[in-house]
Amino acid sequence: MLQHLHIENYALIQALDVDIDSGFCVITGETGAGKSILLGALGLVLGQRADGGILLDAGKKCVIEAHFDVENMGLAGFFAANDLDFNEEDPLLILRREVLPNGKSRAFVNDTPVVLPLLKELALFLVDIHSQHETLTLGRADFQLQLLDSYMDDSARIRPRYSEAYARYKSLHKEIERQREELDKYRKEQDYWQFLFDELDKLNLVAGEQERMEEALERLSHAQALHVTLAAAVAETDGEEMSLRSRVGNLLRELKKIAPYHKGVEASLPRWQSLSAELADLGADLSRWSEEDDTDQDTKNRYEERLDTLYRLERKHGVEDESGLLAIRDDLARKIGRLGGADEELSAKEQELSGLERKLECLSAEWHQRREAAGKELQQAIVDALAELGMEQSRLEIRLSDTGRFGPAGRDKVEFLFTANLGAAPREISKVASGGELSRLMLAVKSVIHRRDVLGTIIFDEIDTGVSGKIAGKVAAMMGRMSRYMQVIAITHLPQIAAKAATHFHVYKAEEDGKTVSRIKRLDAREHVRSIASMLSNEQVTGAALEAARELIKR
Repeated sequence: MLQHLHIENYALIQALDVDIDSGFCVITGETGAGKSILLGALGLVLGQRADGGILLDAGKKCVIEAHFDVENMGLAGFFAANDLDFNEEDPLLILRREVLPNGKSRAFVNDTPVVLPLLKELALFLVDIHSQHETLTLGRADFQLQLLDSYMDDSARIRPRYSEAYARYKSLHKEIERQREELDKYRKEQDYWQFLFDELDKLNLVAGEQERMEEALERLSHAQALHVTLAAAVAETDGEEMSLRSRVGNLLRELKKIAPYHKGVEASLPRWQSLSAELADLGADLSRWSEEDDTDQDTKNRYEERLDTLYRLERKHGVEDESGLLAIRDDLARKIGRLGGADEELSAKEQELSGLERKLECLSAEWHQRREAAGKELQQAIVDALAELGMEQSRLEIRLSDTGRFGPAGRDKVEFLFTANLGAAPREISKVASGGELSRLMLAVKSVIHRRDVLGTIIFDEIDTGVSGKIAGKVAAMMGRMSRYMQVIAITHLPQIAAKAATHFHVYKAEEDGKTVSRIKRLDAREHVRSIASMLSNEQVTGAALEAARELIKR
């Protein structure tokens, strides 16, 4: 139930606070006074789109806050599922929406920031806003199916089972289509992949071989220069008496003789000894390298041929070395191998899809049967409600047909066929109902549907279009009955409806600081009577009008 509404810097509203009671509440006022602005503000806090054009003062933000009493409305599961704070001992729920001067907006639930889709989803549990324009939706098949399911006691038990199976069915259907396309593509390319794989596989590639062959080939290409230089280096390092090693050895022996007489010489002896040992090792390495056979032409030719093959394949596949070729080979092997098990995997998924189709067939058939039973009850309940609204000759038929394909709500298509005249065959609602008849039909539908809801509030925005006199009194009586089990708020121009309200608000315009602003006032008992009298007498409040207003309120 809506308890409090705070509006700040919205349209013609500078600042406004309204406390709203339970039961039947009406809002009246002249055309353009701001009644629809109130509804627009409420819609904004319930998740409708916003823009910077709604700001009264373009330099300040707009704030709209709505307080709801949600006791016994079963929202704990919703709050837990969406990770929102909820205290079952405190039934107060606060929704807040802020629109900034740059047009951006923020939404909060109990001071927790939320995204608009979540706010909209929560709003469905709180308020049903029905305007005269919504009567047009009554002719839509999807809306009619939604109404029928809302009336069913057991729709909530069927829908989750069906929705789960349908979601898996749609997902699996897409997977199968995608896999079939991939398989067709793979089969077309299988021979080419096999050729590429065989070309790489027969090379017996080894990681690092390219670098090793390039180094060896570089050495083989300079074999003569290497042999001459290494032989000369061996002779210089470890040859006759004048070699480096021989001369350093002689020098070391002479230094040892004088070392006892010179501390610096004595300290340098380890370094000379190390140099002598290092020359011995270097000489051995040079000698070994000079004896290696680096003139093998067959090896050189073999390396050149294999490297040419590697370079060609690397250019072909767009990689830099044999590691890239190995990765390409392994990927081709996976693609080729995947085809082997893909057919069995596809077959298993097709079997699962067939099982889901059978399950959906059973669930949709069960749903159809229950809808048929509920449809008969609903059409009679609506006809009874229409009779209360002065449409005793009305007939309503709810017809179900099989679409032949699964949809989010089963396989059913629903049609509401209606006539308000005796002897006339029921036809599509949009083709036979006048504006006033549509308003009463929608009111009848809402009154029937919401008897089974735990919804806290329903708002009627001028749905009394085309309704007057005796019928207006019947509309008011029905709204009054609805207010026994939920909060009913009606924006109206009809005195018959306003007279039945337990709470009456009047919206008016005022001039403040050179600006036109909207104000709202809660009327006391005396003001309530005067307002009804004004509506009865075209704003000329006479004694007779006041007496008529009191009589209307007593009825």
